[in-house]
Amino acid sequence: MFAAFGHRMLASMSGTDPRAEMPLNWSDLGVSELPSGIVTLLLADVAGSTRLWQTEPEEMTAAVAQLDRTVCEVISAHHGVRPVEHGEGDSFVVAFTRASDAVACALEFQRAPLAPIRLRIGVHTGEVQLRDEGNYIGPTINRTARLRDLAHGGQTVLSGTTEDLVLDRLPADAWLTDLGSHQLRDLPRRERVVQLCHPDLRNEFPPLRTRETVVAQHLPVQFTSFVGREAEMNDVRQILADNRLVTLTGAGGVGKTRLAVQLAAEIAGGFGGGTWLVDLAPITDPDLVPVAVIRALGLPDQQGSSTMDILLRFVGDRRMLLVLDNCEHLLDACAALVVSLQGGCPAVTVVATSREPISPVAPVIVALTPLSSRAGARRRRPRTRAGAGPRQRPRSPAPPPRPPARRRRRRRG
Repeated sequence: MFAAFGHRMLASMSGTDPRAEMPLNWSDLGVSELPSGIVTLLLADVAGSTRLWQTEPEEMTAAVAQLDRTVCEVISAHHGVRPVEHGEGDSFVVAFTRASDAVACALEFQRAPLAPIRLRIGVHTGEVQLRDEGNYIGPTINRTARLRDLAHGGQTVLSGTTEDLVLDRLPADAWLTDLGSHQLRDLPRRERVVQLCHPDLRNEFPPLRTRETVVAQHLPVQFTSFVGREAEMNDVRQILADNRLVTLTGAGGVGKTRLAVQLAAEIAGGFGGGTWLVDLAPITDPDLVPVAVIRALGLPDQQGSSTMDILLRFVGDRRMLLVLDNCEHLLDACAALVVSLQGGCPAVTVVATSREPISPVAPVIVALTPLSSRAGARRRRPRTRAGAGPRQRPRSPAPPPRPPARRRRRRRG
């Protein structure tokens, strides 16, 4: 594949350039070498190419020619450099000195009219090793290839390292969706994976192509042990087995949020789409409730789409758990949000905390009462070291024994 490039190392010529038919060296284009040090790599291949060549050979011939032209033009526009070896079969590699250029290039690849071709793209940033002046070897390119292998046709996935570099420099209208932490084939360290999304792209895909997944949990860290609510935990678990909405009610400070977070953490494994907590305590305007939710999900505003449209499109068929915390001052707005979510998203589950019920859309309520003094005492009891036994209060030294009283003799008169 990509025979039109011959051994050109930098794809920067358009189809009208007179040099496009002859092999080029970097020196011809003012480029001396591949970028080194910390580099962002883009690896792509054609999903299902073997089947496509067998079933649609004529369409594939035209599509591959178009892909060759697109790759050449897009890489040049975004300052990418291609190694000598473009990859095996239908794959190719591009190197960038800036991660934001790599992401913009990936977006253009996916938006290009290449049917029936659909590209799987992986983007990762790391320290590279040069095998020679025109090729990379080592862990960074291996990790990028394994990352690409997780994707489906038409999907672009980024490593957590690249996400941190581009989060504030995404192309216009683009956003990132957290897909959780995944084990990459033959590599010991898990990788946090995010998906590049855009209104012009397909953004809904099956689960990534991996056997083992750690579900993304977006929950606050708890610094104390959880005790004293085992019965309530079991009740809520049983309720959620048959209901997609439950409200935890009770007075302020009774422990609604703590119970909701603990519950979400324990059942997160059943929600492949992730688990999120949305804190509504700072929100005073009811119209901002959907905005608070999409901010918690990490979604940006999208021109031409309402906040609810963005939210419903993102949640879609994902099996997700949302914890709406502190709803008591926004009851009507929370009720409207829940109705929209459960009407348009068949697999979302909501746990709400509120001093008052979110009625009438939330008929299933678990009312919390204060912990008993015994449970409170257990919560305050300090931990002991393993094998040290129970911690005992030191005893005061015993007072010295008193001397026996002397009996007086009475004189007889």
